[in-house]
Amino acid sequence: MPYRDTWATCEVCGNQFIFTVEEQRRLDKLGLEVEPTTCPDHRGAEELETGPQQGVVKWYEPKKRYGFITMRTGDDIFFHRNAIAEGREEDFTEGATVSFEVTESDKGPEAANVVLVESE
Repeated sequence: MPYRDTWATCEVCGNQFIFTVEEQRRLDKLGLEVEPTTCPDHRGAEELETGPQQGVVKWYEPKKRYGFITMRTGDDIFFHRNAIAEGREEDFTEGATVSFEVTESDKGPEAANVVLVESE
């Protein structure tokens, strides 16, 4: 895939921003082909909105019953075994693409309703 900086328009503020080659490579490495709809200044707020999002399992340890998901922004979010909505724990391996929702817990944001995304 040839990468090059491209212009995009933020849905929140209407300002134009550059969707950089580095960000495109990072998303491609995660297996996510989603162009950002918000500028970097508003991206954090977008990620904490409710509704399904996609990310990649950074790691999950069945013995500890928790792990982390790397979101589109590159930030990691915690998820517990109880957050797995479908699938076996053993299937949540490093690099697996998942969909999830962000919820607020006593310790901060965490993933809920975590489901494996089928590879095409």
